[in-house]
Amino acid sequence: MFNNVALVDLMGGLGNQIFQLNFANYLKSKGFKVYINLGWFNSDIFEDGTTKRSLLLNPLDFELETADRLMLNKFFRFENLLNAKVVSKLSLPILKKTYQLHTGHFFDEEKKIKYNRFSGYWQNQKYLRGQKDYLIESLSKISNFNQNLNKPTHKTLIHIRKTDYVKLGQELSETFYINAINKIIKEDKNFKYDIFTDEKNPSSDSKLFKNAENVNINSGENPIITISKMMNYKNYIIANSTFSLIPAFLSYSSDSVVIYPEPWFKHSQDSPPVEHTWRPVKNS
Repeated sequence: MFNNVALVDLMGGLGNQIFQLNFANYLKSKGFKVYINLGWFNSDIFEDGTTKRSLLLNPLDFELETADRLMLNKFFRFENLLNAKVVSKLSLPILKKTYQLHTGHFFDEEKKIKYNRFSGYWQNQKYLRGQKDYLIESLSKISNFNQNLNKPTHKTLIHIRKTDYVKLGQELSETFYINAINKIIKEDKNFKYDIFTDEKNPSSDSKLFKNAENVNINSGENPIITISKMMNYKNYIIANSTFSLIPAFLSYSSDSVVIYPEPWFKHSQDSPPVEHTWRPVKNS
């Protein structure tokens, strides 16, 4: 019998889905009975401006169980009771000791109780640690993932994210990328790079794009295929996005250089889920 039950919400794009399934496996390793909630993908309205995404991963490939209607209803009953205007003084303390909603990127394990719902992105290096093999093995069960692996190059991958980040004011400056390139050039005399970007029409005046050997523009390709292509590089200049952080994490080695922006997000105190050997470059 399990003393603690966890319902983990799956949501967001591919990078976020990987982080959440990774976190679910972490909970499983800590003795939780874990279920995955796919309900987010059935909604078309997001009041916080979140972009609608598609479900790209099967929890079964990650050896995780999807919550059935009975399990979901059990959790929803707890939430409805907690949110009810009238709850008896006697039952409220019992309810709070039975059910807890956890959000964010960090879980205080001392606060676990019988039924725990996890609705967050869990982008924390603590939960990635020691799970690289698990993630690669799970992703390798997807045929689209395998078809572009094992084509290594000594080049550097640069990831540039625009689209929704421009609207949110979180896009990275070209100065960040130039400074990051200069750092790697000092260590790699044969420095060459490819760009992966979601920008449909990059500026023809940008030296960043002019000097790239290849520019891979998101044209509706399955994100799983794209992320597997991104895993073939030696060095990485990643954006403040899990879409480039994940392939860098899964494929970097001891002689790789991985550069990330600092701060990760403007006006946020959250620490990026990066390895201690990765190098920050200021984003102005």
